[in-house]
Amino acid sequence: MASYSETLERIYRLHGGAIDLRLDRVAGALELFGHPEKKFPSIHVAGTNGKGSTSAMLHRILTLAGYRSALYTSPHLVSFTERIKIGDQEISEAEVVAIADEIWQRSAASGIALTYFEVVTVMGFIYFARQAIDVAVIEVGLGGRYDATNVITPLVAVITTISKDHEAFLGSDLLSIAGEKAGIIKAGVPLVCGAVSTEVRELFRRTAARLGSPASFFAEDFNFSLKNEEFFDYTGVKQNYSNLAIGLRGGHQKFNAAVALAALEIIQRPFPVSGEALRQGLATVQWPGRFEVMLERPTVILDGAHNGEGVTALVDALRVYHGRKIKLLFAAMADKDWRLMLERLIPVVSEVVFTRVAMERSADPDELARACGVGLTSRADADSRQALRALIDQSAGDDVIVVAGSLYLLGEIRPLLLEVAAVRGRSAL
Repeated sequence: MASYSETLERIYRLHGGAIDLRLDRVAGALELFGHPEKKFPSIHVAGTNGKGSTSAMLHRILTLAGYRSALYTSPHLVSFTERIKIGDQEISEAEVVAIADEIWQRSAASGIALTYFEVVTVMGFIYFARQAIDVAVIEVGLGGRYDATNVITPLVAVITTISKDHEAFLGSDLLSIAGEKAGIIKAGVPLVCGAVSTEVRELFRRTAARLGSPASFFAEDFNFSLKNEEFFDYTGVKQNYSNLAIGLRGGHQKFNAAVALAALEIIQRPFPVSGEALRQGLATVQWPGRFEVMLERPTVILDGAHNGEGVTALVDALRVYHGRKIKLLFAAMADKDWRLMLERLIPVVSEVVFTRVAMERSADPDELARACGVGLTSRADADSRQALRALIDQSAGDDVIVVAGSLYLLGEIRPLLLEVAAVRGRSAL
């Protein structure tokens, strides 16, 4: 049997292929394993932004409520095993190797050629079924309708937000993108929808009505109100909670929390959650790379913003550092709307260092620097870790360094920051 590194190399080789959004391959592969996706109840979470954080909140709360709760997310930041976990335990490297080998043997014998994401999705479903979980929170990878995860029939379908992203695959306008996301709505399965535009909400409402699916919408059926910067109240369909706090930074996380709590209301009969588990789950949830403060003096923040809506939320969250010098380390995929991201970020920063990640899709940092124009201190450094070290060395203790533009960039940077934090911690002893 192959080693873990050899297995990952084989899986990653599939990543470079064309994205071919269909469900027949993954459905055929799952049939070879007796349809493991049908052997556990699930919550399906889609959306342009916020779906990872919302999924993490749901998983954390259900885990603290005593359920054997699983979480399937993408992409990973550092370790492949981050994608598939039960409780706080990620899938083991040995399980990755063993299940991947089974998938390749059976799919090859049946003439099924799976894509990268399909292999990982099938692996997750097999692992969850064999581990006899109580419930799984499944995050959509891309879109919804033809996403590999859309072979499940969940207890509730969740759609967090809708904005422009992955236009080449989902469409160039909001209604086209929303139509793809609406593909996760199943007949008779309740829908919970976050803050979206009026036209998108009506599209979801019509889709849900056609399928006989009860629908709950943010600001209509559930909402939140701020107490102060830390605490908020939740007003739900049937349940209300006061003085809630979230372990994730940024005002946008309260929107995500409201969506998660509305979904929990929907499934409260099969999976009741105590008020204590709910409060503790929200307060202690962790989701790396989402306005994550990694260092102090200077403050170094990792944020996964990689589209216009995500950057807008990041800019709003940075208001707490008003009056301090903010520096930006930025990389983006060439097929993303990085011009829009920079247009929104540049007014709040004093300096930008453009870099790249070790992927062909990464935008050229020199091109990014040229597009930045004059009037702002900027430079290009293709080595992301070197660029960050230089920023830290050249910053004052009160400065703020923000790393954003690509989750892949965060994956390259985060291990370095963990090393720096560990060294500082030892030196302080």
